[in-house]
Amino acid sequence: MKFLCFLLLFIFLSPCIHAKKPDPLYLNSDVIDMDDEKNKKKEKKPKDERSLNEKTRSLLHLPPPHTTYYHNIDKSKTPLTMEDYYELSAEKLRKDIEIPSPEFNQDSEFNFPEPQFRVISYNTPPGQRNIDLTKIASEHSVASPAVLSPDKKKMVYTRSYFYPQKIQTSSAAYFIPVKGTFQDAYDILYNTNVIEGSPEAIFTVGMDWLEKYKFTTLFPLDFSKDSNKIAFKEKIGSNYEQTWVTNIVVYDFKTKTIKRLTAVREAVIYYCRQKKNIELKDYMWDIYPVGWDKNNPDRIIVYAYAYTKDKPLFLGTWSIDAEENRSELISPDSTEANIDLNGFGLLEVKFQH
Repeated sequence: MKFLCFLLLFIFLSPCIHAKKPDPLYLNSDVIDMDDEKNKKKEKKPKDERSLNEKTRSLLHLPPPHTTYYHNIDKSKTPLTMEDYYELSAEKLRKDIEIPSPEFNQDSEFNFPEPQFRVISYNTPPGQRNIDLTKIASEHSVASPAVLSPDKKKMVYTRSYFYPQKIQTSSAAYFIPVKGTFQDAYDILYNTNVIEGSPEAIFTVGMDWLEKYKFTTLFPLDFSKDSNKIAFKEKIGSNYEQTWVTNIVVYDFKTKTIKRLTAVREAVIYYCRQKKNIELKDYMWDIYPVGWDKNNPDRIIVYAYAYTKDKPLFLGTWSIDAEENRSELISPDSTEANIDLNGFGLLEVKFQH
């Protein structure tokens, strides 16, 4: 009987013995409203207003993109309407654009020296001027100085052209009629522009065939005394073997024809064969036109030389008339000749620093 009473008492007191102690945090906390928690879950998260580029950069931890700032913008000229935009974007002619003139406090504040030129006899020194081809490969075109006729009515210049595909050079001669009321040769040479020249060349050389590495150039020698003719130096050669042959070419303004004076070369060959027992075909030799003969205005004077190992061999001073009727030996051993200087040219006076 005692055992039964003890068992019943144990069963009755067992829940109290094994009960957990109350949580002090729970006793001091507010009562949780489960409905309120459900409402909070239903609330939408704020929308991310960043661009896709900004989101990607943030995700990959990249620096922000570079920002360009424009300063000193005249907002008064910013188009506000489509009419303003059309007005600002309309095409304007150069003549309608007003360019303000520069203003200086004193006239002597800036002193820019202008190039100085003086008129000279074009063929000075006689026969020494030649075209410079050092820049023709890069510029593809090189022009000679212009020469003014003695009557001051004609100007002539030449231009050499380079063809890269064939590495070939050819030339053309151009005529410029003098227009306007110029007072002297300086005004004509300084103010006449090559644009006023004829669009077509009066004649060309080296343009009738294509031959790799070959060059044919023209360079004005001088006008005749009556201004009706002009002589040119025509040089034919190779870019690697230099000049092969030099010819005299005369253009006649009255007949508008050209004549290549090759007879003087034949006369030099015949003279050397008969008088000096030299066959020039076995040697390198050439002629050098120097100008019109002052004593015989219709004739052109040339020097002839043969190339040797030591020094050039002089082959005489010769002359030939512009119609190629007769060649003459002026002197077999002297270069003294009376050269007539007919045309006019400009010489730039260099500044002394």
